[in-house]
Amino acid sequence: MADATSVLNSKDSWYDPKQDFSGLMPEGDYKVHVKSLNVKRNIVVKSKFLSDIYEVVFTVAEENSDMEYQSEKGDAVSGSAFVGRDIRSKGFFRFKKPNKSEYPNLGENMGSNRSYMELVNSFNLDLEEDDGKYYLPELDVSDIEGLPVIVKVYHETWMDNDGEERSTPKASMVFAWEDGDKKEEELPF
Repeated sequence: MADATSVLNSKDSWYDPKQDFSGLMPEGDYKVHVKSLNVKRNIVVKSKFLSDIYEVVFTVAEENSDMEYQSEKGDAVSGSAFVGRDIRSKGFFRFKKPNKSEYPNLGENMGSNRSYMELVNSFNLDLEEDDGKYYLPELDVSDIEGLPVIVKVYHETWMDNDGEERSTPKASMVFAWEDGDKKEEELPF
């Protein structure tokens, strides 16, 4: 049995109130790595346009440990409380030219591809340019998995099935993390 002195002098366990956080992830900028990608293909938008919607899941990086965020209550929270958490993005729309035999009533909406182009740019992928047009590639998870980026998190508000208002953290803007390193897949053994 341990004596009182060894219990009082234990340094391998402690309580840090700045890491005690179970609420909604605060809004702000987070350094993250791409974890996964879900693509919804050939979605008709507003009965006018054809789009693929890219939803990216990011994992908060260890480099956020030195950051401090402010909770909704105004308390300071260490960024280490969020390391390893996943953040889903809003959908990034990649509008495309519809095949007229398949979608005869749909038009083009290429001027609305800015957020998708910024997403591709944040991954430091090359875009082909011709005559002032930037050709936007289709992304695959193998192209972006593990890449470091910075996301701006906001709180998306929605109604659940019981009519209760809920909030979820979402990544809305993605920026290049210039000195970030790609996170390599960890092997299970």
